[in-house]
Amino acid sequence: MKQLRIRIEGASSPFPKDRFDAGVEALRAAGHVVDDTHAGPHGRHAYLNGTDEQRRLSLEEALMSDVDVVLLARGGYGLTRIVDDLFVDGWPMKLPLVVGFSDVTALFGKMAVEGLLDRCVHGPLATSLAGEPDDSRARFFDVVAGNAPADVALDVVIAGDVDSIEGPLFAGNLVVLAALCGTPSMPSLKGHIVVVEEVGERPYRLDRLLTQLIKSGAFADVAAVVVGHLTGCDETASAVPHPARDPVPSGRDVVIDGLRALRVPVLAGLPAGHEAPNLALPLGGRVLIEIDGDRARLRFR
Repeated sequence: MKQLRIRIEGASSPFPKDRFDAGVEALRAAGHVVDDTHAGPHGRHAYLNGTDEQRRLSLEEALMSDVDVVLLARGGYGLTRIVDDLFVDGWPMKLPLVVGFSDVTALFGKMAVEGLLDRCVHGPLATSLAGEPDDSRARFFDVVAGNAPADVALDVVIAGDVDSIEGPLFAGNLVVLAALCGTPSMPSLKGHIVVVEEVGERPYRLDRLLTQLIKSGAFADVAAVVVGHLTGCDETASAVPHPARDPVPSGRDVVIDGLRALRVPVLAGLPAGHEAPNLALPLGGRVLIEIDGDRARLRFR
């Protein structure tokens, strides 16, 4: 396995040290050189891992540094506050691979706007890597080393009238994507195969997010949508439905129903998002989805 130089950045929320240390140990056990000295915390804050200026400057330094991979420590919140201010005089010509998910969607969006989506990997964070199954962790190391990952089986939910779909891959969190709408960091997703995932949003909130993304035009002309993990997105058992109302649908049903308005193929069952396994997905490159009845395969070039 190729030895990689990996720098960990804490550009969003504070992170639990035990999970961070476990991730660093997993990276080093795999033979990689890890710089974990820049992740912070940068001072004390309830939900940000430092001031905007501290996090922006550290992230810019990381993206200009002589490493192979910039791995984000944790998601949470914070990148939407700073991504529009990154490299205001122009992005570097050469960048490390940027790896993460959740709040890192904002950075993926900005990099896509700059034509740099192929330097992004949607996958485990430093604080979630150690909790991945062995095969998922092996895939992570394969992808960050630049190897094409294995195919992934999917369920066909809305087939359309095609038996294959091809396009560049984008993946992100619904809340963060909705928050990018109307900002300079919202990329055009035209022609893309878009993977979406979410955590902890009740069904009506998922409906609201999709309504925003669809009616704003953010999802206009996408080639297909693939639904990843919707973790903790069903209504709680303690929520007693009103006797005059229908039962609350599941989060999955709400998302799929909302996506029907796009009139594009919709697939589900991709293990990516806020629970393990969270398969590493290289973004920006063209992928192929082959449909066979109610099953499909996502193939990486």
